[in-house]
Amino acid sequence: MTAELDPQKTGLKVGLEIHRQVASRRKLFCGCPPGREEGGASFSRKFRPSESELGEVDPAAVFEARKETWATYHAGGSSSCLVEADEEPPHEVDPYALEASLVVSRMLRCEVVDEIQVMRKTVIDGSNTSGFQRTMVVGAGGVFVHEGEEIGVQTVTLEEDAARILEGKAGERLYALDRLGTPLIEVSLAPVTASPRRVQAVALALGRLLKSTGRMEKGLGSVRQDINVSVGGGQIVEVKGVQQLDLVSRVLEYEVRRQLWLNELAGTLLASGLTEGDLAQPVVDVSRVLQGTGSKVVQAGLKKGGAALAMRVPLMSSLLGREPVPGVRLGRELSDVARFYRLGGLFHSDELPGNGVAEGEVEALKDGLGCGPGDAFVLLVGEPDRVRLCMDALSKRLQQALKGTPAETRMATQDGETRFIRPRPGSARMYPETDIPPVPVDSDFLGRIDGLVPPPWEEQVRDVMKKYGLGGEQAERILDSDHYQLFVRSVPNLRLQPTYVATLLTETVVSLRREGLDASALTEATLSSLLSLISQGAVAKEAAHDVLAAVIRGDAKDVEGAVSLLQVRGISGEELGRVIDGVLEAEGRLLQEKKMEAFSALMGSVMAEVRGKADGAAVSGMLREKMRLKLGAGQE
Repeated sequence: MTAELDPQKTGLKVGLEIHRQVASRRKLFCGCPPGREEGGASFSRKFRPSESELGEVDPAAVFEARKETWATYHAGGSSSCLVEADEEPPHEVDPYALEASLVVSRMLRCEVVDEIQVMRKTVIDGSNTSGFQRTMVVGAGGVFVHEGEEIGVQTVTLEEDAARILEGKAGERLYALDRLGTPLIEVSLAPVTASPRRVQAVALALGRLLKSTGRMEKGLGSVRQDINVSVGGGQIVEVKGVQQLDLVSRVLEYEVRRQLWLNELAGTLLASGLTEGDLAQPVVDVSRVLQGTGSKVVQAGLKKGGAALAMRVPLMSSLLGREPVPGVRLGRELSDVARFYRLGGLFHSDELPGNGVAEGEVEALKDGLGCGPGDAFVLLVGEPDRVRLCMDALSKRLQQALKGTPAETRMATQDGETRFIRPRPGSARMYPETDIPPVPVDSDFLGRIDGLVPPPWEEQVRDVMKKYGLGGEQAERILDSDHYQLFVRSVPNLRLQPTYVATLLTETVVSLRREGLDASALTEATLSSLLSLISQGAVAKEAAHDVLAAVIRGDAKDVEGAVSLLQVRGISGEELGRVIDGVLEAEGRLLQEKKMEAFSALMGSVMAEVRGKADGAAVSGMLREKMRLKLGAGQE
């Protein structure tokens, strides 16, 4: 860990929010099963912000409303009903999901509420047909112990998942309602000062605790980590949607460096004498200056009836394009705001001339804006009203640069970076749900829940080690695996060692993922079929990796097809014996000269012929026996 990422020196504070999908047969507020379905009827809505009971309007809702975007929903007949369409009141809370959330609360030593009240949380980005998400606090004030350290648990909540986005395009977002209403459990930990790797380890351990209930869904998309980050006592940034555990530390490292630089930039700007008033510059129409430009982006925007608008940015020449940390630039921060307003291109003077904009045009733009030697400018092209709205947001973002890191919500990317989504929501977004009565939680109810609490993780690991003869690390890996239940069901019915089954379901699957293959495409049916064939001797253990890879790549539709394609169907003991006899005959001189020391060379020759068709251990045993017979009993 570098000095700049030292959590103590940087004043790093990190709060984790872990979301896990409950493996329930129904959704949280109706009887529809969670699924994946895109067909059926469709309808569209546009959302607008409204005041809360206190007369306040959520700032994130106001920001979202500026997009002026329609939401179109596709409702399948088997995975959604009138509840998802917000045309029918919600039904009672799913008992299974409620029990799961209470089990988690008890495992984390939370104070369970006496009465569970469903709340509405304003969401107008289109991800919920009602304009709000239903959520309920189940427990609070708990403790999560990790490696001897106690970390506070702020809340355990049960909430509904959002609609699944299908496509985002100009003026419209398309959603499927199959996921809307799926029950999620969220555990919010108190902020800690810890290294990125430590935070990732905490996320892993907390994920294990949730999984150990046996009530959580598995696979990619069923778990998500949101991270609240601040450095040096600054504003909190919420990073949403970290689905892969190994991305937690990378995302955190990127965000820490980004925030440190933004705070450093604020000091530089303040030292230059800049004020917020200086950065509230007028917007100038520069369409005529760029009428004959060679920039295809600008020309395309103007031909569609758009306008080119620009704004002077005092004393920021060279600062917009400066990149002290890979992927971190003030210009990129501004581009993210423009992207939010669905404007394809933002130009700034640090990257010009370029992109078809000539040097003479740059000088003309500077003259028209009244730029001095140290000034920069930003340029947008598009529908005039939308561009002016965006320019107003850019002006506010530049003014925020004087204060360091702004409080905002960002999205994690697959390469471990973060991108702007919207401002942080305010407290005015939460209010009571009036269509669902509160759920009382009495002592009898809690007593029944306590009987469902699983043993601690360490005890589960010991039990697996003892029952299946696994080592500690392998027991942890199979317990962590999405295929643990398949392991438990399969082992009693296979003529295979539990250690091999665990290896195939963990290490082999991980190796496929490291090769860039989508191991999540491996269904339980596929893995079970392969294990069965290996147990029968119809496929050699050594062929497992290649068979699964062929199925993932789509070279074969199932295991049987992959076995035929790769020609790795197992050979009988009689056939193996003939191959070994042939090798010993051909290498008779080597055998006589080196005796049993020739084993490795002979083993290599045999495996070259039967690799993927015979188990290595079986080959080894038969080869040794036949070598001894050739050499004479007892002679080595």
